[in-house]
Amino acid sequence: MLNRRLLRIKVMQAFYALRQSELSSRQLAVDAITETFQPDLNSMEVQNLQQLEGFRRLATVLFEEGLTKGTPSEEEDIPRNVLIAANQALAEYRNSQTRERHRVFQSLLEDVRMLDNSLIRLLTLLLELAHVAQVDRERIRRYENVDARHIAKESSLDRNRIIQALREHKPLDVETIRRKIDWSDDPQMIRSIYNDILKEDELYRAYCEKAEHTADEDQQLVQHILRNVLLKQDPAKNYFEETDLSWAENGELVRSMAIKTLKSVQSPEGLKLTELTDDWEEDRLFLETLYKKALENDADYEALLAEQLKNWDVERVAQLDKIILKLALAELLNFPNIPVKVTINEYIELAKQYSTPKSGKFVNGILDSLSEKLKSTGQLRKSGRGLLDNK
Repeated sequence: MLNRRLLRIKVMQAFYALRQSELSSRQLAVDAITETFQPDLNSMEVQNLQQLEGFRRLATVLFEEGLTKGTPSEEEDIPRNVLIAANQALAEYRNSQTRERHRVFQSLLEDVRMLDNSLIRLLTLLLELAHVAQVDRERIRRYENVDARHIAKESSLDRNRIIQALREHKPLDVETIRRKIDWSDDPQMIRSIYNDILKEDELYRAYCEKAEHTADEDQQLVQHILRNVLLKQDPAKNYFEETDLSWAENGELVRSMAIKTLKSVQSPEGLKLTELTDDWEEDRLFLETLYKKALENDADYEALLAEQLKNWDVERVAQLDKIILKLALAELLNFPNIPVKVTINEYIELAKQYSTPKSGKFVNGILDSLSEKLKSTGQLRKSGRGLLDNK
């Protein structure tokens, strides 16, 4: 299974995107009301601007009330055109949010499922560097007057056993084609990595001075290049950050998968691409339950938080803190096998890493208090592993 913290981060990011979308949709609805009550510049009749402005304000108020109550307005003493404008705006807002919730969830699943795209990019970038190394070595053989300083004479990356195994591995070819990963548009970047970084690397230069290498030496070199050249130095580091907007969270997982893949070359079974997860159905269930339960029970969680934050100005609580708290409540109440302390500690860490400097302590205090309250009312029930450390 995938690391649960990574999945929690993905759901948190999806919720944040959804909240931003809600703000945009809300503004679009208000703009639609404003447009409805603009004066008709083509009319020959005198426009009552004061009345139009009054209608606009009233329709906007009714729209906002509809958002809060969850139902359209049916007041009989309201002008019909105002009711129509407010209720149409409310209906369009709801429809757009229904579509957006579905879209964000599908995007969330796709984001997680495509994490291993970066693994294939990383492995094929190693092969591209090996190809450049091979071209340089062959140039030396053909042209004696080539400036061969820092250029491999005895050996080079393309002769490395691990690289050769990757090059001959058909599943890697299949995945490269299926995912449409192609480095043909980035020759300058690859040459820059090779000339400016790899050829100046002491371990690589020492490797190239020897004609023969052990399997362990080959493994050490390829892992060194992956860890210290491709994942730590520009321009490769910049490339991965630009192609994967969640690289800060995904990078460690991709590195781990790549190292495991490289090590498999020396295993009795031979090279095998490391799979993203051995139980996608379980991972998907966790994602779907956390996301959908937090949405379905948003009003209930809002009420729980409002009561807990009665001495606070709820509107001034950081938006991300509220998202983190609601997701924590969804996990506490819908995952009986996850211990309370595990859930609380995980969301404290998310608050520390992604929200304000004081958010960790804030989230800690609120969740500790809420968990005790939910236990006392019988709403928080744990079973199996979830009973661990629940005192």
